Amino acid sequence: MSERILITGGQGFFGAWIARQLLREGVPFVLFDLAPDDSILRQVLDPPELAALERRFGDVCDRAELERVFAETRPTEVIHLAALQVPSCREDPVRGALVNVIGTLEVFEAACRHASTVEVVAYASSAAVAGPPGDYADAILDDARHLPRTHYGVFKTANEGNARVYWQDRGLPSVGLRPLSAYGVGREIGITSGPTKAIRAAVLGEEFVIPFTGTTGFNFAEDIAADFIACARLHRKGALALNNPGENHTIEEFIAAIEEAVPSARGRVRAEGSPLPVAWNFDESGLASLLGKVPHTPIREGVRRTAERFARLRESGVLR
Repeated sequence: MSERILITGGQGFFGAWIARQLLREGVPFVLFDLAPDDSILRQVLDPPELAALERRFGDVCDRAELERVFAETRPTEVIHLAALQVPSCREDPVRGALVNVIGTLEVFEAACRHASTVEVVAYASSAAVAGPPGDYADAILDDARHLPRTHYGVFKTANEGNARVYWQDRGLPSVGLRPLSAYGVGREIGITSGPTKAIRAAVLGEEFVIPFTGTTGFNFAEDIAADFIACARLHRKGALALNNPGENHTIEEFIAAIEEAVPSARGRVRAEGSPLPVAWNFDESGLASLLGKVPHTPIREGVRRTAERFARLRESGVLR
């Protein structure tokens, strides 16, 4: 059967970058999201690419709507990204659980009902399943014991456990990825959106304060997109939950990369606050074993390319 990918939450940050790669590969796919919203897609995709998208709309928690989209699109791989971020889960934990946990269960249920076509579910877990650095003495393995400090992290932990049970009981292969501080054009929501917003502010000539300090793992958007697509294509047995931390750097090093890419921003970007409540010393050997080689764009290059894209968006009137 020829490849056809269904991407839930496809109008968000990860979904937009995954769509960009698939469009340029000529691979058929469908974006599924709650309602039409081009705000992120217009930043990541060029106008002809945006016009070429195939989209469906509905609630990931609605079984009938998911059944309709699975039946209509007949995907071979599902990339499940639909979720609420840390602040939304903190403000309304019940709604966060409904979307992040029940919505994920509904996607897995739909995949099982369509097992004749669906070969794997690749889904967004998060490094937020982990506690802070003080919880760990050594490099953090994929199967380390975690005590997350946010509702969001607890919900992602539940999803990983449920994915294991779906493999155990119903033979549905899955792979969850745990990105850390993702950055790139279109990153607008969540605690770790600060570094991207800082690049955007630098391009617009504005001041910006990144709301956390310390060290974290930086994931460039194009790398994460490539990781999700490769995992969906390569994994067919078992339920994996894999660390995907990117490159470890201090916030000061990231700010230095911004100032190098946008020299006029020197002194206008700073960081304040506590470190993230999530560890950063993750072992990535499990993902490397699956992919063969994990893409890592150096932050100086990733920041430069992000700044260049923001500058083009500003010149075209998309970014104000």
